[in-house]
Amino acid sequence: MLPLGSSAPAPANTSFYVSNARATTRNLIHNDGFNTLFARIQFPTSSLASLDGDPLALGDSVLVTLSADAGVYGIRFDPEGLRFASLGRPLLTFSYVRYGNLSVASGSRYADPTAYANALEVWRETSSDRWANTGGAGTALSDVSTSLQQAGHYVVAAPR
Repeated sequence: MLPLGSSAPAPANTSFYVSNARATTRNLIHNDGFNTLFARIQFPTSSLASLDGDPLALGDSVLVTLSADAGVYGIRFDPEGLRFASLGRPLLTFSYVRYGNLSVASGSRYADPTAYANALEVWRETSSDRWANTGGAGTALSDVSTSLQQAGHYVVAAPR
């Protein structure tokens, strides 16, 4: 997992309503006085498919909570039972340009921090300490994004 640099202030957690009737964007920022982006999530209109198996209609909304993991680029996205429409999935972007600790590339299979950054992807926890790659693309040494099928626990990591 991509660690935060030792000087990185903890990002603020946030809760908000997402409505199927309109697009919504929220940012988790570092409390550093500069509002440095940690993660952004963008919900298109009609992105909510179901909650705990119950279908959601155009007028429905859901209270969503994003909580940053301590010390790494990761978030917990609740409620866990939330699923997204296949044609309108939210986009999750992690920004590590300022506080990403790419020195973890030392001693790994990656030749240097740039190679490590190019290999970063977003992973979702499928069960206790089991992870599935959700893919990801971004700008090297800056950010990585992926579309989401469901709420859950997501982290930035490179394959071992």
